[in-house]
Amino acid sequence: MADDAIVSTSVTALPDEIAQTFSGSMSVAPADANDKWYYKLTLIQTTEADLIAGYFLDYTAVDQDTAPTAITTSDKVKFLFIQNQSTSDGIYLTLDGGAASHTAADGIFVGPSQTFTLRCPNTTVGNLHAISADEAGTGSATVTAIVAALIDDVA
Repeated sequence: MADDAIVSTSVTALPDEIAQTFSGSMSVAPADANDKWYYKLTLIQTTEADLIAGYFLDYTAVDQDTAPTAITTSDKVKFLFIQNQSTSDGIYLTLDGGAASHTAADGIFVGPSQTFTLRCPNTTVGNLHAISADEAGTGSATVTAIVAALIDDVA
């Protein structure tokens, strides 16, 4: 439980006369020692690229001479959290290796100051792409985002 990701949501939707509030939660826990956490304050550029790169967090005890484990493009993203820190630019994501852009038919948009969570157990790090973009056009600035993920280290 201490290593779990726990997400709680409350959404109010529909016109005022028939508005409904929906609530829910999601909990994701590492299944074994190969499930590792990733955290990075990420600069998302106006040129699309892999969203996740670098190293896993050492949240279990390791000696001072042990280097962090590198993430590979074949590792599987089991849980993804993104918090867009920009107040003016958004982020487009794709999960299938396609180019992230504002014209991608399967693009996921995370708007300015918005948060996004997702369970995607079959998406590899190499298939998760991102780009800074506006909802209806190309991006004009780099976006800073908090990216946290639970990743299956398959390498």
